Amino acid sequence: MVTGTEIESGKRPGDRRSFFSTVLFGMLGVGAIASVLSAVTFVLLPSRWWGGNGIEYLIAAAAPLVLVRVLDSAMLNLLRAEQRSAFYSAYTVIRKYLGLALILAVLFVVSRSLWGFFIATMVSEALALAYAVLLYARKRVFQPSAFSPQLFVAMLGFGLPLLASELSSLLLSMGGRYIINFELGAHALGSYLAAYNFCDYLQSVLTGSFSQAVVPMYLRIWESQGREKTEKFLQQALRYYLMLALPVVAGMAAVAPALLRLLASDRYAVSTPLFVYIVSGMLLAGGSPIFSAGIYIRKMTRVVMYTVFVTTILNLSLTALLTRSMGIEGAALASLSGLCLYSLSTGFLGRGSVKLKMPWGELLHFGALSGLMYLAVREIQSPLLGVRVAEQIAGGVLIYGVMILATDRGVRSLAMRLLSQRFPRMH
Repeated sequence: MVTGTEIESGKRPGDRRSFFSTVLFGMLGVGAIASVLSAVTFVLLPSRWWGGNGIEYLIAAAAPLVLVRVLDSAMLNLLRAEQRSAFYSAYTVIRKYLGLALILAVLFVVSRSLWGFFIATMVSEALALAYAVLLYARKRVFQPSAFSPQLFVAMLGFGLPLLASELSSLLLSMGGRYIINFELGAHALGSYLAAYNFCDYLQSVLTGSFSQAVVPMYLRIWESQGREKTEKFLQQALRYYLMLALPVVAGMAAVAPALLRLLASDRYAVSTPLFVYIVSGMLLAGGSPIFSAGIYIRKMTRVVMYTVFVTTILNLSLTALLTRSMGIEGAALASLSGLCLYSLSTGFLGRGSVKLKMPWGELLHFGALSGLMYLAVREIQSPLLGVRVAEQIAGGVLIYGVMILATDRGVRSLAMRLLSQRFPRMH
């Protein structure tokens, strides 16, 4: 991977301004070309392919959204490279809910049509992108003359295999849905998507910033301090990730039935058994930047491409097989199996660069505490649904927090350091 750390360490020519300018203006060119090609393609394709109702012109008009999202991805990667995980999380959450608010406002006040939906989406995402760009523009890191063709070619060389892996990932997440619809019908698909989308929001809020921040951190350590320090950091990161991920899975298993009824309705109660499978898979995927650190350090993007492709084939095959016998639970189990294969494969193939040991003792420790928390939270059964959900979430956080503080010396030491920094007069 071409990173700002490599430039800072002198392994690649250029400076910070060159790196940031190449990323922004390079992606601006790529996104503009992709947007124009998308618009032209949809207009030139036969109208009957879209039902003859002019939908191709709507899609063509929404083509600038491709440019906006390409640039948005570039800005998010810059935030990751600078390890600004707090701003990264806040930006992604605010952008998502700003877009939702604007879409609802347009649909209810201006126009209840697809045109209103797409225009509101483009405007909200463009506003969020403009804010991120202006934030960096104040630091004078963007300058057209600082664009480096050599650096851009190096970035493309790294990124093209990842393009294939992204397409495979898209097939991995979307392909199974068509199989569910074909095998079980639209109602089953709706129940599956209700659980999947809910878990996706949860995972992005709880562990998204952690997994997004860890990659630039260990790449920086690798470039500046070497293998031994990198392995030590990864081992510690894995420990803290397990400490966070396991109670999330247990908590979701306990709270999901009431929470889904509160946010959706009783018609989606069939989705609740899926939560453990889906959340486990997503948290496993969230930890994959740690498991596959050796691959990212050695820039083995072709390995990522091949692994994602094989995982996609396995997932689609298992989805087709298991949905017939197990219903939507089979689809969730297939997704979890595919993500397990991906994590194990990338960890195995990248083992030559860094050695990462699974802390089995701590895994059992955190798992046992999460199990105790699950049993305690299940006993909280207030009659009012909203009160019950709030009490279960707060109770789970409190119970697990107390147990981890009481049983883990490292967490106690970290808590004491944070308290001493926050309240220095108390120490």
